[in-house]
Amino acid sequence: MEYTIDALNLRRKKEAHEYLAGVFNFPDHYGKNLDALYDCLSEMKIKKITILNSAEGRYYYHSVLEVIEDLDVEIELK
Repeated sequence: MEYTIDALNLRRKKEAHEYLAGVFNFPDHYGKNLDALYDCLSEMKIKKITILNSAEGRYYYHSVLEVIEDLDVEIELK
């Protein structure tokens, strides 16, 4: 599957995890931290993640990007 996320929604930790849980349809027990993000994403069959507004991503976005980069998926920054 392919997903698109917007870096502008990843600036603050709490809001970022709520946004990502919705985009990726994580289970209710999602831990809303970077380890849980990696665990959930690594269990999914993701082919590609497109990140919109990547040049304007600030703060927590960079932590989320590091997690995504650790996955074996194609990443497209726009």
